[in-house]
Formats: sequence, C-alpha cells, structure tokens
Amino acid sequence: MKKLLSALLAILPLTTMAQDKPKPYIDAALVSHYMWRGQDLGNVCFQPEIGIGWKGFELSAEGSTGFTRNEFEELDIHLTYNYKGLLVGLSDMWVEDATDSRYFVYRSKETGHTFEGKIGYGCDYGSLTWHTIFAGNDFRVDGKRAYSTFIELAIPFKFFDLDWDFRTGLCPWESSGAVLYYEDHDDKGNEITSNYTAYSYNSGFGINMISLRATKNFPLGKNWKLPVFVELHTNPAAGSARILMGISLATF
Repeated sequence: MKKLLSALLAILPLTTMAQDKPKPYIDAALVSHYMWRGQDLGNVCFQPEIGIGWKGFELSAEGSTGFTRNEFEELDIHLTYNYKGLLVGLSDMWVEDATDSRYFVYRSKETGHTFEGKIGYGCDYGSLTWHTIFAGNDFRVDGKRAYSTFIELAIPFKFFDLDWDFRTGLCPWESSGAVLYYEDHDDKGNEITSNYTAYSYNSGFGINMISLRATKNFPLGKNWKLPVFVELHTNPAAGSARILMGISLATF
C-alpha cells in the first residue's frame, strides 16, 4: 500500500511541471449533523478541507471535529484522477479510536485507518461510483476481511434557482461489523449484560442511503462563495432519517 501511494504521489510533481499551474482550493463547513452514506456519525461539527487539482488529478485532505470530546476526530486523504468522466481514486480514511488516538498506527486490527479504492463515471447528468475498502480495519463479525462496498448514484439538477443533488447508495454484501455490549436491567432490577451487532453499512444487500440536498450559493467577491444547504438524509435499511443544514466558506 505504501509503495502504491508513493508511486502515485511521485507522478504529481512531474505532471505539474509539464502542464498548467495547479489550482488550490479550501472549504470550511459547519454542519448541524454529520451523516455519511447513511451512517449517523455525530452532531454539530466543523469540517475543513484543502486540496489541489490540475489536469484531472486532485489531492485533498478533509476532516471532521465535533464540539465535545465525545465526538471523535476524523482525517481523510484522497488522491483521484478524472479522465473524460472516468474517475479512479484512493482514499486513506482515519477515525480516532476511543482507546488509541495515535494516527501512525497501521496494524490492520488495531488501526483507525481504512484504505478505499473507487472507480466511477460521471457526466453533466450524474455519476455512478463503486467504493470498496481493501485494507485497514475492515472486518466482518466472524473476523474475515469484509471488503465493505458502497455503490452510489448521484444526480444533480437545478430547480427554483437552487442547486439540487439527489443521491442513493447500496451495500451489495455484508460490511464490517462488531458485537457491542452494554449494561441493562431486567424486570426485577437485576443488572444484566446485553449485546447487539452493529454494521458499518449492512448485514447484507440493502439500500443504505437516499438523500436530497438543496444548495444556495452566495457569491463573496471574485474568488469566494458562501454555500448554504439543507439535506434530507435517510437510511432505508436501518429505518432512520435526518434533516440537516450546513454553511460553508469556499473558493471558486
């Protein structure tokens, strides 16, 4: 994995020298609830992002941090290449562990990292992308590697002077999961230990996300914009739904 990333990163400076000047960007968002691929990942949080792109290549880093210590830190690094709508990419996604907050730990069953590959195709009418985790902490309940996969369809459109984004995503097979234990009490008040199985996506095939987002972009001078959005985010497989809003400051 390290050799693959090193080889891809080595290409970037050479590409920069031979082609146009790269274009950096930043985005800093504040969201009322953190929903991702149907998963409820936290309450109010701040989500900064920085990236650079040119000639189809894009290297970016984004994170998420809550306003209490109960919200774990997240740091994701993405490297993608887009050629005439065909998209391929690699991601290193890290979430702080409650028992080990170190970033530079890569042993598969101890790390907070998951490494994901993606491939897809997009055009003005929408995109279809396949995401699969191939390394890192991604195991089924039985201890075998899960190769957790999420297939996402995105359709953008304009309506009533707003930018809309419809997305739906499914899990084709059992994703990573864990048996969680918690303390409870029986009818007589005696303390008992109960458990349930939690999955990152689903225990098998299922529709894990249907979302609809409406965004209004307010221009701020020549190089900045202020997007404000409201999103309905549902997870049919889990039977859950949330409505959230966000505001961000971003470069064009």
